[in-house]
Amino acid sequence: MHERIHIDDYFLNMARLASLRGTCKRRQVGCILVDSNNHVVATGYNGVPKGFTHCLDEPCKGADAPSGTRLNECKAVHAEMNALLQLTSVDMLTAYVTVTPCFDCAKVLANSNVTRIIAPVWYPQEDIVSILAEAKIEVIIREVTEWTSLNS
Repeated sequence: MHERIHIDDYFLNMARLASLRGTCKRRQVGCILVDSNNHVVATGYNGVPKGFTHCLDEPCKGADAPSGTRLNECKAVHAEMNALLQLTSVDMLTAYVTVTPCFDCAKVLANSNVTRIIAPVWYPQEDIVSILAEAKIEVIIREVTEWTSLNS
């Protein structure tokens, strides 16, 4: 008998699928915000503001920088911020992201209704742990046991 996919794996797979819409040359990140009833309330992926030329077509100054560096040269709006811009729920939220937020996104999430973050890996930037802890946001690093194939 086939078991159902774990709920966290389900939402992390959705975040991974959302990341495929990202237009940042450096990294594709997806974010799914889920309320306490496990309903998706917003999605986001990283990319330049609406109306701008995508970095995939015309790379910005930060496009070739290593991950976690020169973020102020990158024009992309991060996935977490794009998801929060779409948000209409006031419920306590869980953010499922393909990588934990950067420092700037952690600050934005700290000022939101997000109480938990679930991701498979940490973002390589200092001070993320401390700001999320100070905001009392629980972070769960979850190795995904079942990634859905995207080549079906």
